[in-house]
Amino acid sequence: MKSMEHTPGRVLVIEDEPQLLEATVTYLNMEGFVADGVAGLNAATQWMRTHQFDILILDLGLGDDDGLNWLQHHTALQGKGVIITTARGEASQRIDGVKAGADVYLVKPVQLEELASLVSNLLRRMHGSASPSWTLNRTDWTLRSASGMAVRLTHSESVLLQKMADKPGAVVPRQDLAISLGHDPEAYDFRRMEILVRRLRQKVKLGLGTELPLETVRKIGYAFTTSIQVR
Repeated sequence: MKSMEHTPGRVLVIEDEPQLLEATVTYLNMEGFVADGVAGLNAATQWMRTHQFDILILDLGLGDDDGLNWLQHHTALQGKGVIITTARGEASQRIDGVKAGADVYLVKPVQLEELASLVSNLLRRMHGSASPSWTLNRTDWTLRSASGMAVRLTHSESVLLQKMADKPGAVVPRQDLAISLGHDPEAYDFRRMEILVRRLRQKVKLGLGTELPLETVRKIGYAFTTSIQVR
């Protein structure tokens, strides 16, 4: 991944495993971000009193408090991007994390390259990406790229993109997408969604000659990583 061209984003990593904390902070700094790390929530609270930051990377299982409870009640996090990294992988736990304010919920082990990409995506959304917008027309089910070229969508593809257009850059949980498609998430086979997304990417690549800015967040959901207008 290329380093950021403009002012680097400031990242705070909260992780109580020393080796993982050091590896994460080191990697993010190598990728062009300005990253700092602390080993607990009390230390994080103290750090935030004297430092500015854009993105928080938060482990939930910490020794001095529960990260999810801290996230829900910490007003200083308003307007910040939040990425949770945790061993808690149950669907209900992931949903609780998103409801508590997380933009991204990752189940460990986490690939550092993926983590850096998600930090970059969040920063673009928060600071306003200069990339031209895509346009989704709900009437004729067409998707138009920034270059002005359009491709016809199926109803399911249109619904999927409409749901993600509400929160450009943010991860939309698979369960929410399944509901928008008219399915019960408890009975739905999410492999069908993976096939739907894969075919949509292929359609855009072949029809528009460009990559669809739709990112998969493993086991969590999907995010449209630039602005998209719905008409």
